Amino acid sequence: MSKQQWRRKFAMVATALATAVLSHVSTAEATTVLYVPQDDRPVSLQYTVDTAKAAGFTVLTPPQSIISGKTYQGQADQLWNWVEQNASRADVMVLSTDSLVYGGLVDSRKHNLPLSTLQTRLARIKALKASHPTIQIYGFGTVMRSPRASGGGTEPAYYADYGPTIFQIAALQDKLDAGNLTQAEATKLLSLQSQVPTEYLQDWFNRREENMKVNKGLIDQARENTFAYFALGHDDTSQLSQSAMEGRYLSDYAKGIPETKYGSFPGADQLGLLLMARARVDRTGDHPSFEAIYPLGGGSETVPHYEDQTVGKTLAEHVQAMGGTMVTQGKPSVLLAVNTPLTKTTGESEAFENFPMISNSTNAFVDRIQEAVGQGVNVSLADIAYSNGSDNTLVGALYKRDLLFKIGSYNGWNTASNTVGYAIAQGYLSKYMTPEAHKKMMVQQYLDNWAYQANIRKDIYRMQSSIRTDNVRYSGTDNQKYEEYLNERVQDFAQKYLQVDPRTVKATLPWGRLFETDITVYDHPSVPLQKDLRLEREKQARIKAAEAARQQQVEAYQKANQPVPPALLVPITSDPQTTPAK
Repeated sequence: MSKQQWRRKFAMVATALATAVLSHVSTAEATTVLYVPQDDRPVSLQYTVDTAKAAGFTVLTPPQSIISGKTYQGQADQLWNWVEQNASRADVMVLSTDSLVYGGLVDSRKHNLPLSTLQTRLARIKALKASHPTIQIYGFGTVMRSPRASGGGTEPAYYADYGPTIFQIAALQDKLDAGNLTQAEATKLLSLQSQVPTEYLQDWFNRREENMKVNKGLIDQARENTFAYFALGHDDTSQLSQSAMEGRYLSDYAKGIPETKYGSFPGADQLGLLLMARARVDRTGDHPSFEAIYPLGGGSETVPHYEDQTVGKTLAEHVQAMGGTMVTQGKPSVLLAVNTPLTKTTGESEAFENFPMISNSTNAFVDRIQEAVGQGVNVSLADIAYSNGSDNTLVGALYKRDLLFKIGSYNGWNTASNTVGYAIAQGYLSKYMTPEAHKKMMVQQYLDNWAYQANIRKDIYRMQSSIRTDNVRYSGTDNQKYEEYLNERVQDFAQKYLQVDPRTVKATLPWGRLFETDITVYDHPSVPLQKDLRLEREKQARIKAAEAARQQQVEAYQKANQPVPPALLVPITSDPQTTPAK
């Protein structure tokens, strides 16, 4: 074979190989995923879908009218009909079992469904896999939460009054189950049980018992390979709680299932996106690696609010669930920069002390982030020093060093596990995004986590005439007023700190409560400036007031049988503040 012929043959082989590789990647990126969220909150639905689409997925979702919402139950049977009708269109499915069994996440805490109905719906998952054996199903459910307190209709009505007592009862029963209850605590347990009407305790524990049976059934299906992977999240828990105790029993029940097929760890709202990323990993045959770095302080040993284990353990479990591996050497696929506090416990983002300040530990942490970015490392920042919002000192440092859009992803919302799950998923999926799509994702997170959660929300709290003493505050009937204020502040923030056209962003309070918002980022300017709308309202109010004053003067002259000055006979139609004096 001549050198020319060899070169020609080599070029043909190389072209074929390149085509094959590109075809593989293209096919993986073009995955159509059928997605059933746990409800219609932005983090469950819109933010997850936005990220998935930005990473190249085609996403099929049910009509929002049958997805669980703030004021209505999810329609489990209709969701099932939709899934079965559309399953053949999908390459993979990511399914909330809470939605398919109970109607939604909140519905799983409040339902009065007979066990037979729950088991019938559970069986449909296995039947779905049997009908579509080549389609990978990724499922996620939750251990029913046991919060310290709750309001706003997300628990049974009695929980608003008796929730803190029920929580204490469950915490002491957890200690009793572990054999660590003291005599004094046993006496206290009996006293607390007498303070809650029997029917309420019975209702709460009976529902949990039914949900435990459903979760065991899901674990059985994971063992039988119904799912490519099943994640069982621990929704809002703590080290001593009913959900922590149930989690231990379910972990024992799940023994023997490979970690590649099943995982159970804190959090719920992040699971849909995490499993989207897992689907991409499985379809590409990728083996992403993750390394974690922490600032000075609690680091991996930090036990965050609303969770029952260290963040280091939670992070490792999420990486495992996503199909990645933790490394300590070499260049990782994603460097997880996990911002933890100096102590081993996290605070709340609306705390007074959460303002930008000079911090040597933060500056040293940002130095490491900046160095990694400079070396071409994909950095995903999980900001968990505070629950429910950003660390202003950290993000302020990113802003000053022009790093906001140079990292792969940023998250600092709700619980630590929520943030960690999103950080892992978005950090990995960011490599599939165009620069424009990546910036949209980052703008959405900064405006939600930084602008609103850590800053604007505190101001709205102060605007309320009556306010709860915890961080779960509901705006109720004043939503429109707060949304107008929210939009103006968010638009101003977007322009000032993110150099984004303010007419491309919009903010709402979708569930009528102040600890969550919905940030929409549009490709083109299409949103009215809230400041202009406010100024126009104020202008019209001044004109109306001036006209009313003129009419009063006219009536006074007429009442006194005096001629009305000609100037007062002309209706006021222009802004008195801008009309030049004659």
